[in-house]
Amino acid sequence: MAKYKKRRVVVDAVKITRPMSIETSKGTMKGNPGDYLITDKNGEQYPYDADTFHATFEPMNLVNVKAFMGKSWRRLKQKIKENEPKKKIEKPTE
Repeated sequence: MAKYKKRRVVVDAVKITRPMSIETSKGTMKGNPGDYLITDKNGEQYPYDADTFHATFEPMNLVNVKAFMGKSWRRLKQKIKENEPKKKIEKPTE
């Protein structure tokens, strides 16, 4: 199942291939072939009209997420290193 995101909201989505009805917390909702069935982070599922889905969500590229997290981690490590107190190295007395 592909991942999609909506303004910092990540959902799982699958394209519907046949007409369907699903009971949701908002009542019975109908989906048509070509629409998307999304599953939110709470596990609730909703059919989404294909045009609205494409206007609202964009595919997540997990490779980009991995690169972003790696870059963020490197920046964090660099900031920690920059903020560490400098240790004085004293020469031994003779």
